[in-house]
Amino acid sequence: MAFSLIAIISIILTAVFSTAAFWFVFADQEENDIRSYAITVARNYDADGEISELESYSSSSTRVTLISQDGTVLYDSAENAENMSNHLNRPEVQGALKDGYGSSNRMSSTLNSTTYYYAVRTNDGNVIRVSNTISSIFSVFVKVLPAIIVIVAGVFIICVVLSRCTTKKIIKPIERMTQDLDDTTYEELVPLAEKISSQQREIKKQVKKLQLEKDKINTLIQNMSEGFILIDMDEKILMSNHSAAKFLGAREQNIVGKSILTFSRSDSLLDCVDSAIKGKGKNGDVTINGRVLQIITNPVYSNKKQNGVICLIIDVSAKKKVEKMRREFTANVTHELKTPLTSISGYAEIIASGLARPDDVRGFAGKIHKESGRLLSLIGDIIKLSQLDENIYNEDFVKVDCSMVAKEVAEDLRSNAQKHNVTINTDVHPVTIMGNRNQIYELIYNLCDNAIRYNRPNGTVTIMTGKDKDDRAYITVSDTGIGIPEKHQKRVFERFYRVDKSRSKETGGTGLGLAIVKHIAERHGGTVTLKSGEGGSTFTVEF
Repeated sequence: MAFSLIAIISIILTAVFSTAAFWFVFADQEENDIRSYAITVARNYDADGEISELESYSSSSTRVTLISQDGTVLYDSAENAENMSNHLNRPEVQGALKDGYGSSNRMSSTLNSTTYYYAVRTNDGNVIRVSNTISSIFSVFVKVLPAIIVIVAGVFIICVVLSRCTTKKIIKPIERMTQDLDDTTYEELVPLAEKISSQQREIKKQVKKLQLEKDKINTLIQNMSEGFILIDMDEKILMSNHSAAKFLGAREQNIVGKSILTFSRSDSLLDCVDSAIKGKGKNGDVTINGRVLQIITNPVYSNKKQNGVICLIIDVSAKKKVEKMRREFTANVTHELKTPLTSISGYAEIIASGLARPDDVRGFAGKIHKESGRLLSLIGDIIKLSQLDENIYNEDFVKVDCSMVAKEVAEDLRSNAQKHNVTINTDVHPVTIMGNRNQIYELIYNLCDNAIRYNRPNGTVTIMTGKDKDDRAYITVSDTGIGIPEKHQKRVFERFYRVDKSRSKETGGTGLGLAIVKHIAERHGGTVTLKSGEGGSTFTVEF
């Protein structure tokens, strides 16, 4: 088809330029002929001097006109001279009167022709003008147009047939080469085939490398704990990961290409995205499905032009919870420390002022001693809990026999139990875990200390160790005390939480013992469970 089109364009251009060249040559020749003819007529007129002789020089294509010096037409071979207008203003006549000869041509758009004029001044001062009319270049081209069309049609048909045959013949070996680069008919194509084969191998290598990089990036993004969303300037999603869908509660699976509204209609999220689209990053917090999420959006640029927005979604629920716990812990510590300090300060002030009677000083001193002991115990528990929070205990875990630790705790607390009229028993079986012995001791000690404090007169505390049916190590401390109401059982492991605040103060409890137990159990990969009723409570730690 390309060959045929080139041939047709070539033929048309050749015909146009050839016709134009022919016409210009013909017109130039016609102008020379008229000039020679006009000179001949003028010479003969000068020799004879008779107007009647001019008729012999006129013909159907050649027009002869005799014009006087004042522009009056004396004779014209085509029209009646008396009816013709004055010709003094004609350029060829003015040229002849001035220089002896003059010429001009005038084109008629209505007749689609061009008339050439040549005028010669005679010896008597008159002007002989000869004119001839030829067809314009457009009319000539129109006459040859049918021939051009026939030639173009013939050439087109021939070109189509020849080009198809030639193309098939040329392309057939190349088509075979596309299937098998080793099958090369033309020796000239061997270097090309080798180059193509080399480029194909390189392209496959690069594509494989790019695919590996893409898979690596996708794997990293999909396994991010943070939510990740890439958005274009029309707020359409280009990429996202599972964490983002989980955090925002997106139900649809195929969300690429859809609006960010498919993910969430949260005002905070949309406000952050809109700000980033305008070129300014923004952060914000939003609560969705019980999670506190931090939204971080920033514009994405490529070649100094913004073409999207990247959005990170971070679950800060745990962080917010820890911050809240720290604030509550600080408030509780302040309150708990203030109470014994106020008592100590008050009794000391009374003694110092001399208002106390000698008999009361001993009692006041005892109360000061009791409150200071309570204060030291509270500070000690706070330090232990802070160390557990910050994971300051950096001793290596070793094998710990829980039964031996349980017996040691029972022995250490036996005198304290007797003061409270409570019996402490052990029912232990050897069981070994990997852990920190001091912390295991602290865990059992706190459970037993609580069991003694909140027991009934003549009550018992029993420590048991062993393995359950699932081969898990356990430590159990049970008592026959007052029990813990069901509504309080979920909160007893909170810091400074007390079921009966008045009884806790009487017994000297700090409200941190069970919180320490829970932290130690979690640090050893264990769990603490509680069963309680009117007949007592049972705490079980499983590892």
